[in-house]
Amino acid sequence: MHKRYSGLALALAAGSMLSMPQWAIADGDVLESAELIIERSASWLESTGIDAAEHSVAVYKLTYRTPNLQGVNSLATAAFVMPETSCELPLVAFIHGTMFLKADAPSAWDDQAGSKPQGYTFGAYGFACVMPDLLGLGGSAGRHPYLNARVNARTTLDAIRAAREFQEQQGAPLNSQLFLMGSSAGSHTSLATARMIQEEQADEFQLAATAGINGPYVVSPILRDVMLEDQVNNGGANLVYMLLGYQAAYPGLFNSVASFLVNPYRSTLPPLYNGLHTVFDIIPQLPSVPADLFPAALRQELANQPNSPLNQKLRENNVFNWTPQTPVRLCYCSSDYMVPPENSLMAYDSLTANGGAPVELLEMSSSASHGVCGDMGRANVTAWFRTLKVACNGVTVGMSPSEGAVPALRVSPNPLSSGLLHVDLTGVQAPAGGEVAIALIDARGRTVQQQVGRLAGGSFHGALEVLQELGPGLYSVVVDLPGHRMVQRLVVAR
Repeated sequence: MHKRYSGLALALAAGSMLSMPQWAIADGDVLESAELIIERSASWLESTGIDAAEHSVAVYKLTYRTPNLQGVNSLATAAFVMPETSCELPLVAFIHGTMFLKADAPSAWDDQAGSKPQGYTFGAYGFACVMPDLLGLGGSAGRHPYLNARVNARTTLDAIRAAREFQEQQGAPLNSQLFLMGSSAGSHTSLATARMIQEEQADEFQLAATAGINGPYVVSPILRDVMLEDQVNNGGANLVYMLLGYQAAYPGLFNSVASFLVNPYRSTLPPLYNGLHTVFDIIPQLPSVPADLFPAALRQELANQPNSPLNQKLRENNVFNWTPQTPVRLCYCSSDYMVPPENSLMAYDSLTANGGAPVELLEMSSSASHGVCGDMGRANVTAWFRTLKVACNGVTVGMSPSEGAVPALRVSPNPLSSGLLHVDLTGVQAPAGGEVAIALIDARGRTVQQQVGRLAGGSFHGALEVLQELGPGLYSVVVDLPGHRMVQRLVVAR
């Protein structure tokens, strides 16, 4: 199970940790340390309800560097689930939903609590899975920036970098496939991260697909309207969470807590958002109508001044109006009383109207609660990701071979010292003339070289002159056909 920790003994008995060794990691981009939490066998995973688990797993706590709300490097934490296999695996970043208690974060691992079982599920089916705690939760100090699109996306990307870095340290790098999945508030971060990758980090990350499950994608106008309506609504705890986070993230947005909370709430509520209290501590302190939390001046500003600083920040944190270049799936339930289904409907309408890659809108149920809807959505998305996953032999799951042939990708010479890299693809059922895109991906998932060719009669032969400036190391040769992807590892030896 990738036990390449020289000089370290891991003491495990009956599936429980007897000791929890921690070790420093060699200098890298973001990773500070990794700590083994627990190992679980495939049979144990099946006993928890995971059907036909394919792999045993190890769970780690990763500590990594990422900018805090002031832009200064700080420490954040994440859980990382790694399957037992010799294959190069795809990575899923799964982002948790609304969380008030620091100790509920993924890195404070509890086998059956919250979203942790989802990490086991991905691991059992051959995905590495990183689950960021996000700033202000787990081992991260300070205020959690709830529904802050840019900050949470950056924290998630650094968690992905930390997971990749850890696997490189162990001599078992991940392949280039990256999947994003969020549940509830984590769906907001999932879409924000996909957008950031596409617009700012496309050379580093090869995004395969993105999913959101009953997420609050539309901060304005949907959440803004809840702040204005004189109606009973149980979203007050989340609205206060958001405004406290915006106060911390955007200096000058509010003069003080009194700018956005009336008495007695300006005194009673902020201490409950210190990471030591649950939502069950907060709810009894809230009015039944969330609008009663906010000063009249703030409500008038929201209603009548569309370009006020707060309205601008609310719109800035929307994640529904962009053009995805990779597939997106949105799952929701029309009966969800926690996150209005209009979020998913509006996001779908906007994303599809903008064009780009396919966007799916799937109603899981017309009667399920928010929590049950989340369970249904996670199962649906897991099954979807499995159909897109590059298998151990470099073939995308579900790929159709030609009659009597086995799909095969061959790269030679391997190792490569200099000159041409020959890429041969045979036995694939695809129309002649179809585009073949070849990409050379480094161990960090960055595209370092690309070339395009054409398929001829179910086969392809191409030659890529590998740049002399590429350093020695492990690379992935990724060949994309219409609807299919194949991957082969390449060693460059200079």
